[in-house]
Amino acid sequence: MNLKVDYFDNKMEFSNDYVNVIEIDNKKYFYRFVTNLFEIVNEGFSENINFFDSDGNEKSLNNRIKIFVDYFNLGFDSKKNLTDVSKYVSSIIDENDKLLLQNEYKKIIKIYKKILNDIDLPVHIDEEINTDNFSKLMKLGIDKRSDLLDNLFLLIDIEKVFKSNNLLVFVNLKQYLTRSELIELYKYSVYNQINIMLVDSQNYGGTLNYEKKLIIDENLDEFVL
Repeated sequence: MNLKVDYFDNKMEFSNDYVNVIEIDNKKYFYRFVTNLFEIVNEGFSENINFFDSDGNEKSLNNRIKIFVDYFNLGFDSKKNLTDVSKYVSSIIDENDKLLLQNEYKKIIKIYKKILNDIDLPVHIDEEINTDNFSKLMKLGIDKRSDLLDNLFLLIDIEKVFKSNNLLVFVNLKQYLTRSELIELYKYSVYNQINIMLVDSQNYGGTLNYEKKLIIDENLDEFVL
C-alpha cells in the first residue's frame, strides 16, 4: 500500500518490514495533514490524501483507519470495540457450550417471568436465545494496562484479532515514549504484521531501527531517511 499526499513531494510506501514515520516541523503543514487524515476517519475520504495498492489502484480506507491523539484514553471501551469483542466471543463458542448457556438462559427467563407476574403492566420478555444475548449479559470489556507501551501492544493485539483496520496512526507519540520503547513498539507491529504510522510535529533526527522516515522542515523541504 502507498500513501500519496497532494502537497508532499514524496509518497510513503507501506511494508510489513518497517514503520513509516512522518516528522513535520512546519506547524501549518502538520495541522493540515492530521486534519486531512481525520477527514478520512469522519467522512470516508480526503481530497488531498489517496491510498493505492501495489498495482497502483486507488484503495479506500473508509472505516479502515484509526488515529490516536489522546494517550490517556485509547478507546478500549468504545462501542465498536465492545461490539467486536461480543462478536468474536460469539464466533468461538462451540456447540456444547451453546447448549449449556441456552439451558441456563431458559432458567433465568423462568425466574424472571415469575417476577413480572407481580407487575400490573403488560410486560413481556424476548425469549429468543442466541450467543449475542449472553455477551450482553456478561458486559464484556477489554482491560487496559497501567503502562502506555503495554496499552499500545494491546491496540496491536486487538487489530490482529479483529482485523478491523488497515492502518493505526499515532500523532506525537514520540513525546511519550523513549527510544528503546519506540523500537519495541516497531518490532511488535512488524512481528504481528500490523501497519502503523507515526506523525510528529517536530524533527527527531536520524532513524531508529525499523523506521522509514519522511522529514518536512520549516521551509517545506523534504528528506527521506
